[in-house]
Amino acid sequence: MSNVVELPPPDRSTVNVDKLHAQAFRDLETNLRDCMRMAGIAAQLMFDASIGDDQLRFAVFHSAEMLKALEQEYDARWHGQVRG
Repeated sequence: MSNVVELPPPDRSTVNVDKLHAQAFRDLETNLRDCMRMAGIAAQLMFDASIGDDQLRFAVFHSAEMLKALEQEYDARWHGQVRG
């Protein structure tokens, strides 16, 4: 026997979906910025540390670069410079 309760589907009208998407992206901004800052801190700590593990260094630095690129794309999309 199942205890799952069937809920009605959310309103998916075009206007509502656009509002949901807009709010979702606004809600993501703080987390994106926090991840970007933490990646920058990790990269700086890795740069300052004397760790010889090249794969670890690559992973940390590349993650920081990827997050920076994501932040730049987010900002460009916010300002209408990138579409699609």
